[in-house]
Amino acid sequence: MTTMLSKFSGTCGRCQRRFGAGTTIEWSRSTGALHADPAICAAAAATPVPAPVTLTADHRPIVALLEAAKARGLKFPKARFLAPNGGELRLSLSGHGSKVPGSLQVCIDDRWIGRIEPDGTVRGQALLADQEVGRALVRIAANPAEAAKEFGALMCRCSFCNLALTDEGSVEVGYGPTCAKKWGLPHSAKGTRAVQRVA
Repeated sequence: MTTMLSKFSGTCGRCQRRFGAGTTIEWSRSTGALHADPAICAAAAATPVPAPVTLTADHRPIVALLEAAKARGLKFPKARFLAPNGGELRLSLSGHGSKVPGSLQVCIDDRWIGRIEPDGTVRGQALLADQEVGRALVRIAANPAEAAKEFGALMCRCSFCNLALTDEGSVEVGYGPTCAKKWGLPHSAKGTRAVQRVA
């Protein structure tokens, strides 16, 4: 048994409750991850598990956008939008080998905050508690192209592949012509580089 700080969030094999990154855990091949302090397990087990919440807004347009990109050849499509309090709101779909295939995975930068399952059930305490992210998802679902435009205008990076945008047309829409084809979105390149080299 090894005692360590968890690099990622996970589930305790003893109390079956989630723990966050940076939690002190014990780990072995036979038991998996456990809270290092059994008293934490006892306290966690005594806390009622909140009932799953069903999303009232329709997240299916985001899922459809990601699935369409996958159908066009992208193995693991991801989309980046502006997070409500700064940073990147990253969205992707869970694969066939995951616990709930087809779920919309929601991250802020590199931190997973939750998922929305195909039936609309929201999992993950951070996502459930963050109403601003919920409102951002509603806005993205209503108009993914407009949300990509906002990201590109601020970050000067593609909302989908995260490469730098180098012409006015791409900065204006928030993604480049290659990603426009892969994601089925409109793009009118203006042909003028957004960043001019100073002699």
